[in-house]
Amino acid sequence: MRWRSIVFMTVVLVFILSGPAVSQQWVDIKDPKELRTLHSNKTIKGKKTGEVTFVEHYRADGKGIRVSAQQREPFTWEVKGSDQVCLSLPNGSECWRFQRSKKYPNEYVRREPKHAWMEVVKVEDGIPDF
Repeated sequence: MRWRSIVFMTVVLVFILSGPAVSQQWVDIKDPKELRTLHSNKTIKGKKTGEVTFVEHYRADGKGIRVSAQQREPFTWEVKGSDQVCLSLPNGSECWRFQRSKKYPNEYVRREPKHAWMEVVKVEDGIPDF
């Protein structure tokens, strides 16, 4: 029994000590200009909960389209405040806060504060015609 307690406490200690190191690899984006640049004529790829992949194309004029599970969903987007990008979709709206990776220049974390969703996404230059 004592051996299990030692192993458990060691694992807990490793997680506690590695937490700050992991969080330091992401930098909050709180500049509206940087958020506009991040979305203007860009493609964002990622996975939603349940491993459903998605691709979102953002035009500089504030229009976009999401492709997921053989569905195409148009949306409009805008920067709100200094730290959010909000999408208006046919079935509602979503707002996201972003962090960029210090290690990988095209990798970001986006968080949806209303539902506490988080997704790691990759951003690419360019969009198709739509």
